[in-house]
Amino acid sequence: MGFSSTAGLIIILSTVLVCSIYIYSSADLNAVKLNNAYSEYIDNLNNKAHEKLVITSVVNSNNTLYITVLNNGSLTLEPHKWTIMYNGNPKSFEVNPDVMYLTPLNNITVIINATTPARICVVSDYGNMYYYNLN
Repeated sequence: MGFSSTAGLIIILSTVLVCSIYIYSSADLNAVKLNNAYSEYIDNLNNKAHEKLVITSVVNSNNTLYITVLNNGSLTLEPHKWTIMYNGNPKSFEVNPDVMYLTPLNNITVIINATTPARICVVSDYGNMYYYNLN
């Protein structure tokens, strides 16, 4: 009886050890993923706070709206990731000049096919919304 209880104890302890190693490794992986997601969330909040666009003018010409947008913040932005809303509906748009990045203190012209009166909304990379009413 002494040998079987010792063997049983060794089997139980080795099973507990293997299970605890598995649980620790999976919990550690999840903690790393959670920490990385939280760091990315904080970076996005920081970027959202430092982003500032200004719609300087909107000109209507032959059923085409030319929207001049100034990057007055400290971040370099990607205009092709924006959404342009015309009276609450998303519109396809062109960027002039056709640049990949909008650096601070530079402006671009966004071109949409639309008429007046209009309420224009530019939704940026980080979800900030900038409005302009055109009557």
